[in-house]
Amino acid sequence: MSENLSKKFFDFIKDVRNDEFKSIVFGLFALIGFIILVYSIFVGIAGEPLVSVAETVFVAVLIGSFTLVGIIIGRKLLKK
Repeated sequence: MSENLSKKFFDFIKDVRNDEFKSIVFGLFALIGFIILVYSIFVGIAGEPLVSVAETVFVAVLIGSFTLVGIIIGRKLLKK
């Protein structure tokens, strides 16, 4: 069981070196960084009532973005 898991992990590392997969993951993390940047600018400009609503949306967007990254990585691991 552990040998199979380690083999999948090392195959995943080889796939990460693939330019197509790497660009997708880096693009998703860039999207997450952009979301954080927009949120921080919004918090600095907007008033207190709007910030409390934006916090909920911000957390939902971050969870969705990390879920998307997890789905892509999981699909690549399960594909092997």
